[in-house]
Amino acid sequence: MPVWLDRLVRVLSQYSGRDKSIRALYFIVVLYANRLKDQAKAQQLLALAKQLSAARLVFRQFNHAAMLNNVIQLTRASRADLIDFLLQVAVTSAYAVYGVVELLAWLADARFISLDATRLFRYCLFLWLGALMVTTLRLLRTIISKSDTQCDDEKLLLIGQTSDFISGFASLPFNALWAGRLSSTQRAIFSLIASLIALYKCF
Repeated sequence: MPVWLDRLVRVLSQYSGRDKSIRALYFIVVLYANRLKDQAKAQQLLALAKQLSAARLVFRQFNHAAMLNNVIQLTRASRADLIDFLLQVAVTSAYAVYGVVELLAWLADARFISLDATRLFRYCLFLWLGALMVTTLRLLRTIISKSDTQCDDEKLLLIGQTSDFISGFASLPFNALWAGRLSSTQRAIFSLIASLIALYKCF
């Protein structure tokens, strides 16, 4: 088997690889749809993008066991660097709560439970942005503590996290800083940058 095909199979056999691949494809489709002058074709592509997003949502529901394991692992994590440990706890906790809230939002959206799905998905956005902020702080601390030649991976991840935060913050339902001020194309570009970096890290 060719090396490139072996790597592709390995990446797509993992949850993270599939998730990042679908996410990158989603934003590529959105960007292409936004460039089309034929609105009928654009709507067809956006419908496909919506299905890709829905697929990611369903796949994430099978990640709760891994998230629970991450929470358990925190009890064994090193506390030598207390600040880093607390930041790690904050990130893991945010994603753990995010997973539960998103599950409720998904069930509410499917009308299995009587909750406000829109509000729950908005809470998910807040939790995700909070996790991104804390992760960015952790990366900055790591970069500052290392030499330039030792933190290339962290710098790349920082670009991805920042791109996601810019796009996510722009989606907030109120006017503050750049919230609500970026077009769907601009948000998709930032999100695609983050997705491609995350996908690259899977290889």
